[in-house]
Amino acid sequence: MSLGKKVFFLLIALVVLIAYTVSTFNYKTILNDGKNQATSFSSEDSMFGEYADLAILKINELKSSVLKELGLEDGNELGQNKEPISLELVKDNGIVLMNGTFKDATQAKSIVDLLNINRNGEYLFEENRVIDVVLLNKLSLLMDSFKEFFTDGSKLSIENGKVLLNGELKDSNFKPLLDSIIAKSNLDIISNIKEPIKSKTEKIIDDFKKTSAVVEKELTSESENKLNKLENITPKKEVIEAKSKFVQDAQDSINDLTSNNKITFKRRSTNITDESQETVKKIATILLDDSRLTVEVAGHTDSRGRAALNKKISQDRANSVKTALMSLGVNPKQIKAIGYGEDFPIAKDDAQGLSEINRRVEFIVGETK
Repeated sequence: MSLGKKVFFLLIALVVLIAYTVSTFNYKTILNDGKNQATSFSSEDSMFGEYADLAILKINELKSSVLKELGLEDGNELGQNKEPISLELVKDNGIVLMNGTFKDATQAKSIVDLLNINRNGEYLFEENRVIDVVLLNKLSLLMDSFKEFFTDGSKLSIENGKVLLNGELKDSNFKPLLDSIIAKSNLDIISNIKEPIKSKTEKIIDDFKKTSAVVEKELTSESENKLNKLENITPKKEVIEAKSKFVQDAQDSINDLTSNNKITFKRRSTNITDESQETVKKIATILLDDSRLTVEVAGHTDSRGRAALNKKISQDRANSVKTALMSLGVNPKQIKAIGYGEDFPIAKDDAQGLSEINRRVEFIVGETK
């Protein structure tokens, strides 16, 4: 056998030895006076343990692949294989219930705390279950939307490391916002989402409202024309419509920007995220195009915490957006920043006062007087 082949097989043997050593090492016990003694772990240690379990799972997969390539059997002596947890979150009577298979009660409780689960369901415990911490942290970003947007009976689950979302939205208007939240969480989701179907009565009412609006507009226009003729006044409607149109066009443009790119802030901070800075730049461009435009930057929070503190946070964040617009050349006289705190929710907060939708920054476009 040539020297090169000998070195190659020695390297493979070294990889297998490292994988075997890491996968069989028990970091939760130490040897003391010839006896195994259990060590105590803090919450940070527990989190490290979950990461370690996940690392062992990945190493075992690599180990199996290497052994298969070498034509060897993956024997039990190389350590037990780890499996990811499985869980199912079910929307029931407006709250979320969790079922699943976990390592132990402590592991299950850590997931309940992270995902802010309302009620425990049926649990099974198996020693070889591990948490994919990264996946669960991404899933936590979706929990507010799952609670707020979906009807009872909807399900959000993890099976074999994959995220599945099945259910019906309360309102079809939630769909674009949900898609945006999923995209920002970087979750790879297999989804089956149904949008509510309007009843025949609702469709008739919608059609009636549209018809009424058209008729009202025509009648108003006819009445104005008659009044103008009687008073011999030159109609000014075209001027008014043109003035309203440039404001509405600006409002529509800003709404399009923020519907898919919500203004967000760094965690526990009033500093705008890098991603949102790009949105602010585009809004600044709209305002710079027409000096007649004004904008109210309105900051809002959910109801978690004290009302006075929420108002201060919302004001500070509104000020932060105003400062960013001014730094891009927008005249300070065009901008007004107001923090409304929790006073104007657009969705119902959960029992802990949390709602992703209510934590927002809105832009209300006007014109100089």
